[in-house]
Amino acid sequence: MATNWDHLASGEALAEAAAIRSKDGVEEKVSAELVASKEAQGWTVKKTYKNGSALMVLPKKIGDAFEDEVWMIFYKMGFTVMNADRHFKLSYSEEYPDLTKQLDVIAIDDETCLFIECKETEKFERNKSWLQEIAEMESKYKGLIREISKEYPGRKFKYIFATKNYVLGSQDRDRLSNAKIAYFDDETVSYYKALVEHLGSAARYQLLGNLFAHQTIKGMDEKIPAIEGKMGGYTYYSFLIEPERLLKISYILHRTNANHDLMPTYQRLIKKDRLKKIREFVNNGGYFPNSLIISIDAKNGLRFDRASQNTSSVSRIGTLYLPKEYQSAYVIDGQHRLYGYSESKFASTNTVPVVAFVNMDKDEQVRMFMDINENQKAVSKSLRNTLIIDLNWDSPDLAKRKEAVILHICQKLGEDKDSPLYGRVVTGENTVTDRRCITIEYLKNAIEKTSFFNKYKKNEISEHGVLDRTESKETAEIIYPFIRKSLDVIEQFCQEEWEKGSAGYLTINNMMVAVIRIIGDIVDLVIKKYNLPSVIYDVDDLWNKCEDWIVSLADTINNLPIERRNDIKTAKGGSAKETSWRTLQVAFNHNNSEFINDDLEKYINEYCVDYNPEASEFVSKIKQKIISCVKEKFIVNDNWQNELIPEDLALRVSKDIAALKVRNSRNGVERDIEFWEMIGFDDIGKIACYKSNWTLFLRDILVNPNDQKNRAETLEWLKSMTYSESRISNGKQVTRTEFKRIKEIYDWLIGTE
Repeated sequence: MATNWDHLASGEALAEAAAIRSKDGVEEKVSAELVASKEAQGWTVKKTYKNGSALMVLPKKIGDAFEDEVWMIFYKMGFTVMNADRHFKLSYSEEYPDLTKQLDVIAIDDETCLFIECKETEKFERNKSWLQEIAEMESKYKGLIREISKEYPGRKFKYIFATKNYVLGSQDRDRLSNAKIAYFDDETVSYYKALVEHLGSAARYQLLGNLFAHQTIKGMDEKIPAIEGKMGGYTYYSFLIEPERLLKISYILHRTNANHDLMPTYQRLIKKDRLKKIREFVNNGGYFPNSLIISIDAKNGLRFDRASQNTSSVSRIGTLYLPKEYQSAYVIDGQHRLYGYSESKFASTNTVPVVAFVNMDKDEQVRMFMDINENQKAVSKSLRNTLIIDLNWDSPDLAKRKEAVILHICQKLGEDKDSPLYGRVVTGENTVTDRRCITIEYLKNAIEKTSFFNKYKKNEISEHGVLDRTESKETAEIIYPFIRKSLDVIEQFCQEEWEKGSAGYLTINNMMVAVIRIIGDIVDLVIKKYNLPSVIYDVDDLWNKCEDWIVSLADTINNLPIERRNDIKTAKGGSAKETSWRTLQVAFNHNNSEFINDDLEKYINEYCVDYNPEASEFVSKIKQKIISCVKEKFIVNDNWQNELIPEDLALRVSKDIAALKVRNSRNGVERDIEFWEMIGFDDIGKIACYKSNWTLFLRDILVNPNDQKNRAETLEWLKSMTYSESRISNGKQVTRTEFKRIKEIYDWLIGTE
């Protein structure tokens, strides 16, 4: 069977196909008696009718769902001819026309034709080889182009290999590149899906700029009147241009993994709501007098024909010849204004002012972008972090250079397809998902707390880092692989938990901080144990000595008690990172007593010994003793409750006694409740400050004669006792320092009574 052209659709037929593919599954209206059997087959009820019948949905299989997801992206981009169903087959052999290739998605417009092959899997997979599939695509590519050109001549062609939950290895990515086949991984598909939701059909400009970068755009008029000038060492041109023409050659360097090969990138993803408002403004006759700023890529420079002029001005008027190429102009400022004209009736009739630099270095584009945005809408923390890498990579300020290297390592952990954290780190303008839930900020905090990097004071090394080589590239190429291999081990031995993302306790911010910091602790321990030099040059030897320790750490993670898992997962606020690290440290020490250092030993003694039972007894006896002494002093005055107790305190205690009597009565308990039963340490402090109570009654009771403290200092120890009592009653751990203070008070007040 040759090419079945009737399975291609356009116009209304294409819209009908889109209506089907956009649904979550197959829909069917069934009678009431069939609902239960359908549910047993995996159908779900979407809507119930009065007679008991129901509209039911059968969710798509992952393969069909992914194909439809990709198909809908290209449909929304405005491709006018596409396959109507999953049965379109295209012949690839002139000699044997019946040899056909089934195409998951084919997308055609007036200028281009795209073939898209989709592969997907339920579970994330990194080790599959695609040698055979890539060879098949490459061998049939020319034949497919030849056949489709019979019906749709004069197009540019591109084969796209799109995958879901697969990570291709470097060899397969190289094979695709050599075959001139584009690769769309999860990140790229997600990027274009988000982009088309924001831009609609205008997202096609960004797609074509990516697929056909620097290829000629047919039929484009390249001439434009312009003024040439100089600024900041760069040649620039000022001109007016129709948005439609500029859109074709423009490219936005969005900071997403989809644009990783174009690094450095710096733009935030276009905001849908903002774009909608701009489009409405433009369509209602609005305009923007301020200039868009772009950088034009022109390896051989731009042709500029000067007009004859008799003037001494440094600027010159003439005709500029724009490159007639996709992805030849990078938009530095004004992406929303430019795309606001897309899908507008004024896209080809209005003009926008442009300042165009020529061959501006990417780092300079980043600096200009940040300068322009400094006093406008704030650049997100995530995007700012990644831009710092580009700005400070070779900075003369060594501390800034170190920060750039650390951020580079954090970013690479999330973007390197060979990293166990690939797709799990929020970088650039990527959004948080259940899987991508680790931030660069947390990773940075963990890595900079290790001893891997130099410490600087006044731009000189104050302490050498274990693996630091001062030069950014060399340092990154040593430290990144060490961290990556360490995390590879954790992933290998904790695979089930590793895959859970935010639903688990391992691949989340707090735990990644703890794991990376303990990797640093292990390095320090190994250096001390084997008496290695303070700066390591034989990194392979260091790794061999550390590997078994990291395997042991993985075992600790797998067997971490539920309570400790929850402590790490729920830790919040400024102390969350430290709490998570210490929790895992103590658990690792418990499973492996050799994992110890002076700092950890001090921490365990301070925070991990259970002082609560003894502390609780001491606090109770201290409270009884003080109240007994105060009561004894006050009872000589028959009117003590009115004269010696603050009115608000007396009223509160009265209400507390009444409430307790009601509760006791409900429980069948009848007894008198004394005023002093309802008094706490903080109440004693209030009583001590009331009228002349301090000098007449309480100074002798509350001041330790060995300390000779004044009233204010005395009230501090009463507050500390209130704090300790509250922590004990709430099950919080009393520290060694806290217990020592409690015992000192106990020994003074009670001693050996």
